[in-house]
Amino acid sequence: MCAIAGEVTLAPTALSAHFVRAACARMLHRGPDEAGFFNSPQASLGMRRLKVIGLNGGSQPSRSLDGDVVCVFNGEIYNHKRLRQVLAERGRVVEGSSDAHVIPALYQEFGLDFVHQLEGMFAIALYDTVNTRLHLFTDRAGKKPIFYSQVGSGLAFASELPALMAHPDIDRAIDPLAIDQYLSYRVVPAPHTIYAQARKLEPGSRLSFTPGQAPQIERYWHADFSRTDDSIGMQEAVDGVEQRLLAAVEDRLEAEVPLGAMLSGGLDSSLVVAMAKRLRPQPLHTFSVGFQQDAFDESPFARRVSRFCGTEHHEYQISADDVRVAVDAILTHMGEPFAFPSAIASYYMYRLARREVTVVLTGDGSDEIFAGYNRYKITTQLPALKLSDQKKVDLQGLAQANGSLAEQYQAVLIDGVRQGIKHSLYSQAFAQRLPEPAPFNYLRERLAASEGQPHLLNRLMQMDYGFWLPDAQLVKIDRMAMAHSVEPRSPMLDQRVVDYVTRLAPGLKLQDGNEKAVLKKVAARGYLPDDIIHRRKQELAVPLEHWLATHLREDIQATLTSEQALSRGYFDADRLRAMVAAFQPDHTYALWTLYMLERWHQLAEQGFDRPVRHSEWEQLPPTGSRHATESLSHSL
Repeated sequence: MCAIAGEVTLAPTALSAHFVRAACARMLHRGPDEAGFFNSPQASLGMRRLKVIGLNGGSQPSRSLDGDVVCVFNGEIYNHKRLRQVLAERGRVVEGSSDAHVIPALYQEFGLDFVHQLEGMFAIALYDTVNTRLHLFTDRAGKKPIFYSQVGSGLAFASELPALMAHPDIDRAIDPLAIDQYLSYRVVPAPHTIYAQARKLEPGSRLSFTPGQAPQIERYWHADFSRTDDSIGMQEAVDGVEQRLLAAVEDRLEAEVPLGAMLSGGLDSSLVVAMAKRLRPQPLHTFSVGFQQDAFDESPFARRVSRFCGTEHHEYQISADDVRVAVDAILTHMGEPFAFPSAIASYYMYRLARREVTVVLTGDGSDEIFAGYNRYKITTQLPALKLSDQKKVDLQGLAQANGSLAEQYQAVLIDGVRQGIKHSLYSQAFAQRLPEPAPFNYLRERLAASEGQPHLLNRLMQMDYGFWLPDAQLVKIDRMAMAHSVEPRSPMLDQRVVDYVTRLAPGLKLQDGNEKAVLKKVAARGYLPDDIIHRRKQELAVPLEHWLATHLREDIQATLTSEQALSRGYFDADRLRAMVAAFQPDHTYALWTLYMLERWHQLAEQGFDRPVRHSEWEQLPPTGSRHATESLSHSL
């Protein structure tokens, strides 16, 4: 697991190498063990490494034997040993001991299609020195991030937004569209970032760039829920899911450092822990957080699973005082506004885990493929749809009877600042800066990609897999884990699991209102007790309303009505003051979303993503930690 950064340009100067070192210094938390750099006349690449596999002989950048291809890589390739064998059979020798070292040889052997051979999570930067061309790849689910920006004739990239913004030539102008999206969804969806000049590379994508030309972006994979195989019955589905999930867990147990698992007490993480214990008899550390408010506290269920599976369990109880610390840390590591309060729980879970382990297994990614969200039950309440009989749905008739599907689902999905509130708060000047007449539905285009699919539930899951999962859930997991130098691994997102489960009929997942029906039947094969399998679903939630009404109210009111906040120009000052003063309970998430936006602005102004100016290059702090070593820099 690493952080990566780089720049390629037509007009080489010392700037590129200095930017890459500055970006890597900002990402020390992602890779505290080692640093490595590559410099050539037109390209500079860098990385920071968290040692997990190939502790010795796994340094990066990795290069092909002839030196023509250079790679920096963030993630884990779980089938790297098999890929080494494939390459050996084709006469290609791979030096080095880590998974990163197979990538240059794979590229030389298979070209850009090599990415289809990878099983794992990854963000890859490949520099082809012969063709002076950079290729960036993200994994299929979007677990590992890449941010990029065109800078003059060149292109700069990094694993985190604050690291990218260390570049002094990237403009810091705010994207109005990003503000509007964030206020609705509490995240800035890809490919946008909060900055107009910076972008996120979407999941399953490749960006190819030659200096002086426009980047070419192509989706090499996307989740496809249209291939439903109605011939697969429940028994066969349970067998197939169990087999593939066990294989996914087993692959993710490979580590040369201490390994544990997150354990919320819910079905997903509990099943992963149970499978890990069945496959790995050694002691397993598990981690959970709790709250003083019983309605939000899952720790008793986590303890129940820990006792059942025989793990060494660790807990941390989050208090209201912890929130103030977590807020600034969350926004600093995100680099842009992010208002999912569950990130507070994630932050403290990963901080707790770092005391014992370097790698953790998680249950993330299950909801979007097994129909785990409560909101999916709306599909059983709409006319012309009965999931259990697998009949085709008249989507056109459904839309006419209930309004457009995009409008329906956006109404369910938006839980930040509701459309009516948002547009009543906007100042006239800001509303005129938005590219579309307000209110604009951002789900329309995403749902249009699944037009013609026979099952409404599949359409919603396909959209969530490509939007809600990477932009909200996986972003939170990656940043909060790497903030504490912990590598998270998600067996539910294994490609074999995803490819199989997306083929299952909707009625095997959401069965008479019972979500994750097929997964619960897997768990019932002796993995978990019945009271855990069938207990009411409780997403990783925090007592936000209580915190806002007590410990945080004064701070939020002062922040949102400060001169700084009112002068930003987004909102009508009088209407914002009135909403903040009222502090209504049903505005809890709206107030939190507004607060996280303003607090992000304040932190940014204090310099957490401050560009490093030319005059400061010689004063850059060391890129290593006291335990770090720096691999040999290569020059052409």
